[in-house]
This record gives sequence, C-alpha cells and structure tokens, in this order.
Amino acid sequence: AGAIGFASSFSPNHSGYGGRPMPSTIASEAELRTLTGVLGEVGRGVFMSATGTRATPEVMESIAAANGRPAFISTVLTMYNEAAPERALTYYERCAQATARGHEVGILTSCQALSFDFTLTNPYVLLSHSAFDAISGVPCEPRVPLAAVYRDASFRNAFRANLANPKSGILFLGNWDRIEVSVAATAKNRALETRTIGAIARERNADPVDVFFDLAIEENLDTHFIGKFFQNDDAGVAPLLKHSAGVITLSDAGAHLIYMCDAGFGLHFLSHWVRKTGEFTLEEGIRRLTSDCAQRFRIPERGRLVEGAPADLLLFDPATVGISKPYPVHDLPGGGSRMVRTSTGVHGVWVNGSLIHDGKNYVDLAKGPGQVLDRFDA
Repeated sequence: AGAIGFASSFSPNHSGYGGRPMPSTIASEAELRTLTGVLGEVGRGVFMSATGTRATPEVMESIAAANGRPAFISTVLTMYNEAAPERALTYYERCAQATARGHEVGILTSCQALSFDFTLTNPYVLLSHSAFDAISGVPCEPRVPLAAVYRDASFRNAFRANLANPKSGILFLGNWDRIEVSVAATAKNRALETRTIGAIARERNADPVDVFFDLAIEENLDTHFIGKFFQNDDAGVAPLLKHSAGVITLSDAGAHLIYMCDAGFGLHFLSHWVRKTGEFTLEEGIRRLTSDCAQRFRIPERGRLVEGAPADLLLFDPATVGISKPYPVHDLPGGGSRMVRTSTGVHGVWVNGSLIHDGKNYVDLAKGPGQVLDRFDA
C-alpha cells in the first residue's frame, strides 16, 4: 500500500543464518532487470540497490535508462576508504555523468562513520575473511570451543594472512586504529573503553591480532568492540557529502540492530557537519536532510514548511543538538540485545501537526497522527 519502489542487494556482505548468502546476492542480473522493469511499466517508483561490485554505476544507469526511473546505489565502494582514498569520489562522478545524460543515478550517502558493534560470539564484520571459516558450525554456547579456535595460533596466522591481502568487498582491511573497545565486560578493563586495539597494542608492544583475541578470551567473549571501517576521515568524507550525486539519508533503518544503530544520523549531521566543522550552513544542512531527500525520492508535499502541506516538525537547539554513541540494551524477546542511541538538544517532534515526542518521551496519543505514504510523484 505504501511502496515507494523496489530495493535489492548484490552485496557480498549480506548473508543469512549460517553464512548462507541472501538470495538476491546470487541472483542473475536478468532477474533483477525483470523485477525493476515493473517500475517502468507503472511509471512510478525508485530503485535502490546495495550493489557491491556487481552493479556498477554503468549497470545502474542502464536500469534507470530502461525504466525511466531514478536509481540509487548503496555500497561501501562509495564510502571513503583510507586504503583507496580516491575511489569513492569516482563513483560519485560517474553517477553525476549518468544524471547529466538524463538517467538519474544517485548515491545514498552516510554522514557518519560506518560503525559496527560486535562481539566475538558473533563477529559479523569479520566473517568475510576466510580464516573465520574455522568457526562455521562452532556453537556460541558453551563458549569454550569458540574460544579455543580464537586461541589457536594457526587461526590467528590465517587471519593475519587475510589482512595482508584482503579480498575486495571486505569491511575490515587491517587498520587496528579503526576498532575500539566499546564496552569492557570486566571492571579491570574499563579503562580500555573508547581506546583502539592499535593504541593498546602499541602501548603493550604486542601484535594487535593477539591483543584483540586475548582481550576477548579474557572476558569470556563478552567484550563489545566498535569497528569504524569507512567514512572515517572528515577530509575524505566532506567532498562526498557535498557532491550533487549524493543523498544524505543512509541509516540502515533498523537492520543489523545487533551490531549498529545509525538512527539519528540527521542529528549527527547537524552537530558534526553543521556546528562542529562548519562544512554546511544551518540552512543548507536542514535542506539536505529534508526537502532534498523528499524531492530525490519523489515524495510529494513533504520536506518543506509551506501552507497546506503536512506539518512535520523537529524542534531543536542548534547549540546542543546531537546524538549519543551506540550502547546495548537487552529488551528484545528472549533477552536479545540491540544497539540504541539517545538524542540531545531535541525539544519536540510533530507529525502532521500533532506532537508525538516532547524531546524526552513519546506523547500518549489516542490515535496516531501518522499515515502511510502511498502517493509518489512521477
């Protein structure tokens, strides 16, 4: 009833239970083109894909051209990567050239570092390294067999070899200054929180691979780490945020909730890129987070404060607006965990003119004022 378009994924990092690939990641391009062809038939909708290396900007342009509908790319290949610092910008330029040819292709751009919270009981971000094939089928509970794998010298050496020659599409490329201790599981290690594995290893004159696994084993694999793998350097990210091909919108929208929480990226954008760095004026920052997104995704009557339009409002203090670091809570069924964040400097949220959040708590409304968006511009 409210579909804005169609989304898919070719990303090699998208796998399901037991490491099995998601169906779309091994589907043929012909299948994808058949599905996206419906957008052209109805003359509505946008297409988005987590492309990986399979769907290049040129492939996405051909799909946009065939259907006459906008296409959007999401992939780490379009994020700043210190191992290939110029690569991301080339993707933006290729997409801009496609749009100039009349085939609109954009990039979903993250305004914050691509960060994953993880423990070694479920090291999602590292599974694409072949060394971690050794834990396939090893149960998380009890943890003794899993810890034994991590303790084994042959496993660690295999992981070092992976890092020395990483495959394409890998999230972690071996810079241990990009993995921090998020939450230490023991009081004696609390001082390590917010410190990087690289810094700890240098202080101890030890190999970071050993520091990483030894710390986790010492804490019964309960140590929480945060990996900040891409979009992690302001000088490299700023040109991407300012590029005409980019749409500042990427948040994963609740996916991967065990590992990350990018919710509130707009508050980070206002605090970091507007207030702290000054890369954007307040007015331009707000435009990029509101009307620019609505226009690019063809959502009518949203993103602007104009008479007669739905009154969707955020009241915030520009001097204090921001977002906390992710932290775990255990409120899912069965005591499952997820990462959450809290806001600062927010004093109210209105949907269709009704206050739904006062900046601290949700307001109890007998009937929610929201509605399914089911009309989209051609």
